[in-house]
Amino acid sequence: MAYSAPHAVREYLAAACLGISHQYVVHCQRRTSGDKRRILLDLREIDLCALIARFFGASGHLAAQGVAAENAADIEVDGPTIRAEVKYFRPSGTSKGQTQARAWGQLDGDWKWLLSATNNGGEFGKRAWVVFWPSISIFRFTHCLSVPKSHGAQYCRADFAPFVPYAVPELPANGVNQRLVFRAEPDRTSVIQIPNGKRVRCDLIGYAEHPIWAAVYTRITPAEADSLSGLPVHVADNARITI
Repeated sequence: MAYSAPHAVREYLAAACLGISHQYVVHCQRRTSGDKRRILLDLREIDLCALIARFFGASGHLAAQGVAAENAADIEVDGPTIRAEVKYFRPSGTSKGQTQARAWGQLDGDWKWLLSATNNGGEFGKRAWVVFWPSISIFRFTHCLSVPKSHGAQYCRADFAPFVPYAVPELPANGVNQRLVFRAEPDRTSVIQIPNGKRVRCDLIGYAEHPIWAAVYTRITPAEADSLSGLPVHVADNARITI
């Protein structure tokens, strides 16, 4: 049963993600780079879902990867009411084989699910998208995701809208095709503004150099966005990015 608390859904999920990040920081201490790489490649998305659900105890339910009804979110919590989708953007493959980046166009359903919500019944306060990433000390952005460009050799921010708080295009040393890289100094908390007026808050959990770190995305109303006027705002528009 739901209950009232002075904490937002992002705070609960941030706490759960911070616990996971902490576990893997400790687990990977004093291990070789090869060992860390194997740990991160063998870690599965459903493992991370289970760790989040465990944070909530008996009120947390795991529905990832066909465990429950088809339209159920990966994690559903009875008290407080939370519906969360989860993604782990690590390269495809395992520690024993070759790895390659996965296509963003095949994985963007959770982002669309977050954007599709209306705030009827206070849904913005119940819904979140949680994204886990492996350490940027081991994997580059292009190891994890392949994001198509809408302007030939160049990106616009709409192409990689969820990632604009912590990713930017760059040109390789030799070539004209932009590629995405993790920002050296990502925005820890920021607002992503979609051209149709939708706004998403993004909170980063842990350092990107940690074995596992996360981003928690939640929808916010225009009034909430105005109250966060001191935060960086990233407009995910279709303007070509020139470097």
